[in-house]
Amino acid sequence: MKQLKVAVKKRHQEETSNDPHDIELKQTLERLKKKGFNPMQMCNKLIEHEEPAPEDQIWNYDLVVAECKRLKVSL
Repeated sequence: MKQLKVAVKKRHQEETSNDPHDIELKQTLERLKKKGFNPMQMCNKLIEHEEPAPEDQIWNYDLVVAECKRLKVSL
């Protein structure tokens, strides 16, 4: 009879940012998503409420989707 060796490793979780702006942005995106907004509507609300975009960019659809992925906000 052969012996089997099994190696169990913990999954490496990406470090979450502790930046206050990232935490606030994640909460804002989650609130907008909870209200049922799609990414384009979220983009318009962020512009309307003058939420600063990361790296001095302008909010657009692709940036909203990228930030949701980065901050792990489901769309």
